[in-house]
Order: sequence, then structure tokens, then C-alpha cells
Amino acid sequence: MKATWKPQVAGILSILGGAIGLMGSFGILIAITAIGAGRHWAGDWQWEAGNVIPILWVIGIPLFLCGVTSIVGGIFAVQRKIWGLALAGSIAAFFPVWIFGLMATIFTAISKDEFEPESKTVVQAVKPD
Repeated sequence: MKATWKPQVAGILSILGGAIGLMGSFGILIAITAIGAGRHWAGDWQWEAGNVIPILWVIGIPLFLCGVTSIVGGIFAVQRKIWGLALAGSIAAFFPVWIFGLMATIFTAISKDEFEPESKTVVQAVKPD
């Protein structure tokens, strides 16, 4: 099959979406630190029903995981290896930046035949004689 531009564009979009997701998760981590430090210096360490720190953790951890997954998947898409991981990375890029993730998923899905066959990338067991 002829190599086209689609896997490279999908990989670049996935990597960009993942980078934005990682920056967002680091921003949330900075916000958690600032809120925690401010509450510490104010002497207000009581649990409140509207405490925002657990909500930020619930948003920040999945955003970090989506960012890492989409960067790894984008790297595999650019290399045209392991189509399933490239597709998972492009789907994960949908959550931080939906337009990048949508375009990366479409380009990865329509360029499946340009990726190396799975048998070449997976270590095969040697048959005993």
C-alpha cells in the first residue's frame, strides 16, 4: 500500500492534543497546590461540602492519563506501528481537545492498512522442535 500523509497528520494531532491535556493537568495541579497552600496559611483545614480540591483531582488525573495515552499513540501513528495503540491514542486525544481527537481518530481509522501488520511488532514464540 502506498504511504500517505494521514497517519502522520493523525499522530501530530494526537500528540498536540496530548500536550494540551498534559498542560491542563499540570495547571490543575498548580491550582490544587495554590488552594491547599492558601487554606493552610489561612488556618482553614476543615472539610466542607463544597471543597474544590477533590473535584480538581477527579478532573486532573484522567486528563493526565488521556494526555500520556494520546502522546504515546501519536508516536506510534507517526511511526506507522501498532494500529490499535495509535487508535487508542487518537481517541484519548478527543477528551482534552475534541476537534484534534476527532480528526486524529478519523485519519487513524481510514489509514489502518498503512500500519505494519501486528505479527511484525509482537514477539512471536519459537516452536520447539
